[in-house]
Amino acid sequence: MEDTFEHNGEMPSGESPMTDRQNRGNLRMPAPNANLILAFGIVSIVTCCCCSGILGIIFAIIAIILAVKSKKEFTRNSDLYDENTFGKVNAGKTCAIIGLIVGILMFAIAMIVISVSMSDGASVIDSVGGWNQMGY
Repeated sequence: MEDTFEHNGEMPSGESPMTDRQNRGNLRMPAPNANLILAFGIVSIVTCCCCSGILGIIFAIIAIILAVKSKKEFTRNSDLYDENTFGKVNAGKTCAIIGLIVGILMFAIAMIVISVSMSDGASVIDSVGGWNQMGY
């Protein structure tokens, strides 16, 4: 469908022309990967209790790497990106750091539980007289 207004150098319906600075401010792009970083940071916290913390650690590391790259790109070309969306990058990085710490703690706890249960299991079998006494 074609536009019905003819461009004659004037703004339609009496609108005032915006300055170049205002126009650039409205057309700025969001920070690179801001939504993805925030999503991975939140997912790292949620999944840090699954699979002994491994999933949380993986998502957290990916989010932190993306946040560092995004921050470098943002500082290199700050006039291209919207500063308001950069808060998502910082929030995602913070969530990822929390997810990484909790994931590492969950992994350490899982390894301690596994090692204790394996050593206790062997000592219980030995105290009974070994596998032969148990009928195996």
